[in-house]
Amino acid sequence: MAGLATVAVAGFGAASAMVARRVIGAGRVHDSEVLPTSSPMTVRLERNAAAVLPGRYGLEFDDGSRVIVGPVIGRETTDGSVMRTVLSGRVPAGVTRARFTGAAVTPTDLGVDEVRVPRTPSGAWRFDGDADSAAHDNTWVVHTHGLGASPLATLRSVQAVQHAGLPSLVTCLGSAFAERRSGADATDVERVVAAIDDAVALGARRVIVCGWSYGAALSLAAARERPEAVQGAILVSPMLGLSETVLHAAAVAGVPRVLVHSALAVLSTPVLARSAGVRGAVPVRALSAGPIDGLPTLAIHSPGDTTIPVELTRAVARRSPSFELVEVDAAPHGLEWNVAPEAFEAAVREWLEAR
Repeated sequence: MAGLATVAVAGFGAASAMVARRVIGAGRVHDSEVLPTSSPMTVRLERNAAAVLPGRYGLEFDDGSRVIVGPVIGRETTDGSVMRTVLSGRVPAGVTRARFTGAAVTPTDLGVDEVRVPRTPSGAWRFDGDADSAAHDNTWVVHTHGLGASPLATLRSVQAVQHAGLPSLVTCLGSAFAERRSGADATDVERVVAAIDDAVALGARRVIVCGWSYGAALSLAAARERPEAVQGAILVSPMLGLSETVLHAAAVAGVPRVLVHSALAVLSTPVLARSAGVRGAVPVRALSAGPIDGLPTLAIHSPGDTTIPVELTRAVARRSPSFELVEVDAAPHGLEWNVAPEAFEAAVREWLEAR
């Protein structure tokens, strides 16, 4: 009996570690097959759910290059493949696969040479706003991306606040600026806090944090560390609380709650977190604290998000007068800007003007 109990405990521990790895992992990458085309100004993709999405997107290739593609311009009737216009960059010769991403704004779009984007002491990338804008008022925005994304993904919100005249810092979470994230890290909140401190050192009298998906939970946790500086939050497809979001996803998937609680305990414990591939411990409690009472917050979310359901964000908006939710057209997780850029930027601009 003792032997059986040991096996059962070991099995539960292994299952907890597996769930923990899923919790902090990078998630699924949307690969698309690249098919031959006669024009370098177009790209032809195998038809799938991502390839037919409306709007503007990025395609990343294994050699590190990428292109920005526009809306669908045609479909092949013979094989159902999808044609999109190449707006910038060049599709490498002979490629057969690409990663389809929402990172559709480049440093060049923001008036900066990509190889010369200035960095702050913490490693954050700096993008100046319009110094002559009345909206500037020494307000800086600190943007943080989510799991499975690169910091390039935040340039969509950087562009939105730049149009409103505000400068930005982009948090780099433990990787080169153009690289995709492999998963969570124990120092993520500290890196966002460091970027906030950089903004203050640059003269910010107030900071607005802007977090995408998991980056929303990181941004809120960092805001709690710097309440004297952070005076607002913009959150996109937001994970408002790590525990709540994971428990909701587990309930939908039929994963027992006790296993999820055990996985979160694994992530919270430095020695055990190693089994999930994390050095140190993920600050689960800080990332699960949720929105900050009284902090002016704008959430942009879509009913089309099946990763973090908009119902979780609606529930917060109903009970918090300082929390404003703007819903855009049906877009997958993190692609609200791509599907509805005008509505996204209008929501950001109007919220900033009201502040």
